[in-house]
Amino acid sequence: MTRKTFDDWKSLVEKQIASGLSVPQFCSRHNLNPKYFYSRKSKVVSASNNAGFIQAKVITKQTTRLKTKPEQNIKLVTDSGELSLPRDTSAQFIVELLHGLAS
Repeated sequence: MTRKTFDDWKSLVEKQIASGLSVPQFCSRHNLNPKYFYSRKSKVVSASNNAGFIQAKVITKQTTRLKTKPEQNIKLVTDSGELSLPRDTSAQFIVELLHGLAS
């Protein structure tokens, strides 16, 4: 049996935490002594807390602004004058208007 390094124990502790198993369950599956595992887990956690680093999650928020041109009106220019209609004027209304102007 080879002696486990600190990195080996750190890996085992991370696996135990990720597994969702209790320490006794994890130790039973991996043939480890739970008391010894608790001791090593304490050292790993302590070393991680004393490292001076805090795990951070970077969250970025991106906002996009779109510049839009002001809505242009529909302009009808004739020899008699100029008519300006809102852009959302229905096509049917414009057709009827043109028919009316043509007669």
